[in-house]
Amino acid sequence: MSDPFGIVDGAKQVTKTLNESVKASEELSKAIDGVLAVADKAAKERAASRKNSRVVSPDTTTIIEAVDEFQRLMLAKESEEKIKHEITKKYGSHAWDEIQGIKARKQWEEKRDKYLEQNDRRVMKSVMALCYMFATWVAYECTWGRWK
Repeated sequence: MSDPFGIVDGAKQVTKTLNESVKASEELSKAIDGVLAVADKAAKERAASRKNSRVVSPDTTTIIEAVDEFQRLMLAKESEEKIKHEITKKYGSHAWDEIQGIKARKQWEEKRDKYLEQNDRRVMKSVMALCYMFATWVAYECTWGRWK
């Protein structure tokens, strides 16, 4: 029996289009899941690293590291005092005040850069979430919505 109106061909074409949209949405979901898995893995690694850096065990290496850090801090303080003495002796106390101002500015810039980096990461995560929602919406519309 022939199909003079092309209904069978149209139904085949619609089925083919639906299958392709389902495949495309699956591939898109896999790609987004891959990106989210990488981001999740990196976050877990950073969290584990932070946790490991805070863990204090009673072994001797931790104590030795603590003593070494204390000695470095004391050496830095002593060096700063020597430098302060030399600067004030050579240029006056005003020069040391300027150096302290520069030091404070550099610390402030580092904090600001760190904050801006965290803000950029938040924005990137928001954009990624919006892309995921948009891809979900497109896949829905292609599969069951108006565009089928």
